[in-house]
Amino acid sequence: TDLRPLDILAEAVPPNGAESGISVTRVQGALGLQLSSPHAMSFPASRIFVRCDLFPEEFSIVVTLKAPPLPPKKNEYLFTVVAEGPDALLLGLRYSPTRLHFLPQPGLGGAWQTRVSFHSPPVARPARHRSVLFYTNGLHCRSPAAKPPPTVFRTADVPFPAALSVQGARFFIGSRRRTKGLFTGLVRQLVLLPGSDATPRLCPCRNAELVLSIPPILQGLTGKPEDNEVLKYPYETDMKVTLGSRPPCTKVEDAQFWFDAGQRGLYLCVGSEWVSVLAEAKERLDYVEEHQRLFTRSETLGIEVFVIPEAGLFIATANRKATSAIYKWTDGKFASYQSIRTHQAQSWRHFTIGKKIFLAVANFDPNEKGQEFSVIYKWSPRKLRFTPYQRVATHSARDWEAFEVAGEHFLAVANHREGDNHNIDSVIYKWNPRTRLFEANQTIATSGAYDWEFFTVGPYSFLVVANAFNGTSTKVHSHLYVWLVGSFRLFQSFLTFGAADWEVFHIGDRIFLAVANSHSYDVEMQVQNDSYVINSVIYELNVTAQTFVKFQEIPTCSALDWEFFSVGEDYFLVVANSFDGNTFSVNSIIYRWQGYEGFVAVHSLPTFGCRDWETFRTTAGSYLVYSSAKEPLSRVLKLRTG
Repeated sequence: TDLRPLDILAEAVPPNGAESGISVTRVQGALGLQLSSPHAMSFPASRIFVRCDLFPEEFSIVVTLKAPPLPPKKNEYLFTVVAEGPDALLLGLRYSPTRLHFLPQPGLGGAWQTRVSFHSPPVARPARHRSVLFYTNGLHCRSPAAKPPPTVFRTADVPFPAALSVQGARFFIGSRRRTKGLFTGLVRQLVLLPGSDATPRLCPCRNAELVLSIPPILQGLTGKPEDNEVLKYPYETDMKVTLGSRPPCTKVEDAQFWFDAGQRGLYLCVGSEWVSVLAEAKERLDYVEEHQRLFTRSETLGIEVFVIPEAGLFIATANRKATSAIYKWTDGKFASYQSIRTHQAQSWRHFTIGKKIFLAVANFDPNEKGQEFSVIYKWSPRKLRFTPYQRVATHSARDWEAFEVAGEHFLAVANHREGDNHNIDSVIYKWNPRTRLFEANQTIATSGAYDWEFFTVGPYSFLVVANAFNGTSTKVHSHLYVWLVGSFRLFQSFLTFGAADWEVFHIGDRIFLAVANSHSYDVEMQVQNDSYVINSVIYELNVTAQTFVKFQEIPTCSALDWEFFSVGEDYFLVVANSFDGNTFSVNSIIYRWQGYEGFVAVHSLPTFGCRDWETFRTTAGSYLVYSSAKEPLSRVLKLRTG
């Protein structure tokens, strides 16, 4: 044998594992072999005992394995040497949850007739483990540690037979030539080192020759198949895959995977960056189809889509009549979930403070007693329903906006009018952690306020209001405010025409603001200037000038809402066109970002009195949903991609 390490495992690997009951499996970063047949790996002893058919009197056996979870009294074979005959076991190594058993040849006489067992707790652990069994002046079993001396679990002062012939015998890996006792764990290394104790060669001074005595198929994949050729050995791996939003990528997460369900991407943490490991199958919007007709209690003026952890995906509809509703995504469609009494509700706003989940409704009309107020509801984890939490005095409220500045939580209400007076204050409320209520923090003069939109640019916080009517004209200025020294201060004004909505969005490093202009009207020029077909405007932030400048004008028909969304690497804007001066049956348009060209119309969607758009994703794909202010029917549309 030339006293060289004999790689028993490499000798036993058949040329085609797929046909022989062998699969390659990766566990904790290392590859191992898993067997499904007792005859999968065997070879004649004469292949390694070329010059002498006697098994060495002094030797070491090095085995690296992943132990399977076994019942306490069950045993499985790591390897055996079997002579010809019905049950002619010459020697072998057997594994149980707490011990390694070295098996002798029956009938040799003397002390060498019974098995020798070694209590080896580390082997019982499910992690990958290396053990060294060696014979020199007695039988020993060790587990090499990172530092000397290695742990000696047991010594058996029993001499090994000096003339154990293996002529005509065969090595069987993971079995005793039969199914009973077949090893169900993983084997990575099985090396016979004649003539010495292998422990010093493993630790502390690792011997490269011995350490690398691992079959080639376990040192990596078997290579890239050519054309349509399959891998020779079935390949499996265990891996930790994180789902959800982008996790941190640090040394702790190194070599772990993250699956982005929203973008359908698989990423590997390398160093400090997530690297895509899938071929870039670019998802593109192909067409839009109707997915569900959502019949509502009455016309719907606003919708809000939100997710409650461990509860699901929901949509809240703000209905014109006395009852609004919440629907839950069930079996691929929205189903009625909860009804809430409202007073010509205009919109809903979902937000959280810590673990508390809230839903605020903007009521336009007073109640039966003539009281004007909007209501904040809180999610009850026990009842799995929203319950009233706080009433807030409002005046024909159109919209709520929830946001956070410097760790403090705020709610801004858009008060549209008080009686016939449209020039009134809208209010910003601040959450009081002590009273656990929202309290008035700042008032801002508005003119027929329709919508608030909050956003940040670097360390700066902004709040923009859509002013729709000042009592005589829709041609009014809408204002952008910046947070300075504890309150919002005027930053910039925009001339708008019946502004009903602001939408902020980012494309790369560029920041845009889109306003939905609904109506050009003036009391003094009513006949000549009563126009619903009017341009809505997209502004872009000029960082150098520190101001938003006009980027693009888009013709719209009494636009009431913009919604920005993306599909793959493409960006889109959809507008809610509601009325062209003659009919509410007008098409709402999807525009695609085309760089230098700006936004270009790509899809025309038939809508009736369209009031609001929302977008959402599920595991089944991406969707748009729109509400109608002129019929009790909202529609869920699916974005088909190619």
